[in-house]
Amino acid sequence: MTYLFTGIDTHIDKGFGVTAVAYKKSADFLQTNNFEHFIITQQAEMPQNYLYRHSIELYLKSLIIIFHRKLNINYGNASFESEEPEILIKQKWENLFNCHNIQILYEYWLNHLFLPNIEELNKITPDYNWHNNIEFLEQLSIVSEYDRDSSYFRYPISKNSMLDEKKMSMQKIKKSESIIDKIKESKGTIMLLLDNKDNIVEGFKQEKNILVEIKKNLKEISTYLDNFHMLVRDKLCDGM
Repeated sequence: MTYLFTGIDTHIDKGFGVTAVAYKKSADFLQTNNFEHFIITQQAEMPQNYLYRHSIELYLKSLIIIFHRKLNINYGNASFESEEPEILIKQKWENLFNCHNIQILYEYWLNHLFLPNIEELNKITPDYNWHNNIEFLEQLSIVSEYDRDSSYFRYPISKNSMLDEKKMSMQKIKKSESIIDKIKESKGTIMLLLDNKDNIVEGFKQEKNILVEIKKNLKEISTYLDNFHMLVRDKLCDGM
């Protein structure tokens, strides 16, 4: 793959693809290589989630730019060769760089660029049948519910406080729960706050299984797009 070893200024997708690869590989590395004191570090898995999530956004933007250029599809009134690619959102053309919603990016690429042009793609690459790659990423909508604007895994708080609670690795022990029972049950860290008479005022417990399904989905989507993106670079871009 030539694009992996050439300058970004020569890339058809402005470097979104190789940058996505870097984020994805960094996330893979962090998943299998824990840093010192990882177990007791709050929000230790958030960087992994963010890297996977951001790689997904970059892969999708790369695909959008490539498909516009290789299929000669203009952006509204702008040429498909425009230095400022666009995306159609609610019947209005917007700057692609300003869109961070992965569900919107995916649906635009799928419904406006990929599915309507499969026959044309098959003509461009007669040795390959693009029907083999129709795979609908249903789990992407689940991820998008949590992170619509690339902020959920990047910041401690987002626009949805209820979802924010689900990502907290140190969670408050509710008043309805017995703190003593939680201490007995816990396999992780417990933090108790006492008053000046040593009465327990508040308790916090470490949650080790945070956003398990979301983490799984993020990695699966990123891996799928990584493979598909490489296929596109090979078949449509001659490795560039």
